[in-house]
Amino acid sequence: MPTHSISTNAENVALDQKNIAGVTKYFTALPTILLAGTETTAPKINGIFQADIDATNALDAAEADVKQKRAAQKAARKAAQTQRGQLKTYILGNYGSQAVQMLEDCGFEAPKPPGPKTVASKAQAVAASKATRAAGGAKAVKAKAAAAASAPAAAAGQPPAPTGGGATPAK
Repeated sequence: MPTHSISTNAENVALDQKNIAGVTKYFTALPTILLAGTETTAPKINGIFQADIDATNALDAAEADVKQKRAAQKAARKAAQTQRGQLKTYILGNYGSQAVQMLEDCGFEAPKPPGPKTVASKAQAVAASKATRAAGGAKAVKAKAAAAASAPAAAAGQPPAPTGGGATPAK
């Protein structure tokens, strides 16, 4: 049953060290101590506190090691990603997009062929773009806000449309 609320490992280690000092100062001369119905000795009590200190210090060292290894791994990953992009660029630049097997052997997908660039397909894209704008789908934020503000308000005196979330009357 803890009597202190410890929030950090450093605070816990400091408390363990104080516990060890207190037990050593006041209870070392006693042959046994009865704690919660169990006989023990001062060295056993201090051993438990020291084990907590040792485990905490080992964990702190391991966490620092993991942090250092994670930073090294992130740097290595970034370098690998950069190198990967450069390798793909090299293959495509020197061997062309027809080097499908070489790309696949290096873990890359072959570039997809470009879509149709005919006059008809360009005209179709322009028409689709104009239709989207006419429908109000490609407006700037301010234009959308202005359109929403100028929309006709609901007729006065008419109840609002039901939302479907209301309570049903009791039968």
